[in-house]
Amino acid sequence: GYYSFWIEENELYWKLKPYFDKWNITETVVSKFSEEEEANANKLAFLSPWANGYPMPDSENGYKRTTYDDSEYCNTCGIGLRQKEPFRLKKAPNWSGHKRMFSLNWVYDELFVRKDFYESLFKPIGLKNERVLLYKKETVIEDTLQLIIPVSEVSLKLESCSFEVCKVCHRKRYNLINKGFFPNFNESVNGIQIFKSKEWFGTGANARKYIFVSQALRKEFIKLKINANYIPCED
Repeated sequence: GYYSFWIEENELYWKLKPYFDKWNITETVVSKFSEEEEANANKLAFLSPWANGYPMPDSENGYKRTTYDDSEYCNTCGIGLRQKEPFRLKKAPNWSGHKRMFSLNWVYDELFVRKDFYESLFKPIGLKNERVLLYKKETVIEDTLQLIIPVSEVSLKLESCSFEVCKVCHRKRYNLINKGFFPNFNESVNGIQIFKSKEWFGTGANARKYIFVSQALRKEFIKLKINANYIPCED
C-alpha cells in the first residue's frame, strides 16, 4: 500500500515543495469548486465516484484485444480503440448501499450502472446500453449494464490548452484538465443529458475522452445520492 494526503496550494505548500521534489513525491493537482459554482454551470465534466475492479483479461492489456477493435490503436499515445465486444468483469458488482454506477480502472470514459437505475433514469432519456459479461464463464451479469454514451459532434474551446501530436500516429491528444474550470464548447450542446468529448486527453500511453453531464442530470444524481466529482464548464 501507499499513503496520500491533500494540501491546499498555499504558503505552506510552497514551503514543503522542495521536500516533495527531493523525495520524488508524485503530485496531482485537483480544483475544488463551491456548490454555487457547480450549480451555476450548464455543463460539467463528470468524474466517476467508484472505480470497481479492472477490465478482463487484465494481463498484458488482454482486454484491449478482447473488448476493442484495435486496428486504429496507437500503443504510443493510446488513441484509437473502438469497442466491439461487451466488457468482461472478474466478478459481479456488489451493489450495496447507494451504489448505482461505477467505472473501471484503466477505462475512464465508460460507465456501468445497476440495471434498475438504467431503466428508471437513462432509458427514458434515450440512452442505449450494452450487456456486461462474467469473465471466463461468458455469462451475462443480469443486474449490470454498460451505458452507451454518445460522442459530441461539437468541439471544445481548447485553443489555450496544452497538447501533443503523437510522433507515431500524428494524432492530437490534449493534456488532462485538473486545474480550474473546464473549457466550454464552441456551440450549444442541447438535448443531450450525457455525452463524451470528441477530443482525446491523456498522458503517457493512455488516452480517453471526457464525459459531460447536464445540470439537470447532475441534480438527479445528487437527489439519488450518487457521490461524484464534477468540473464545471466555463460560462
